[in-house]
Amino acid sequence: MAWQTNYTKWQAFTELDKELGLQLKKIESDEKQLEDCFYKHLEFGTGGMRGELGPGTN
Repeated sequence: MAWQTNYTKWQAFTELDKELGLQLKKIESDEKQLEDCFYKHLEFGTGGMRGELGPGTN
């Protein structure tokens, strides 16, 4: 699944948290940032490694 498909699903989700919606709005013109947020699903069991919290599946 392409990252654009994931992004479109997030945009269409009417119950999206307001803060996440605002963050998405801020980056909507930055294709590289959007791709980084949506290009894969975050895997669990990462041995304590943490990433940024924010919109997207990554």
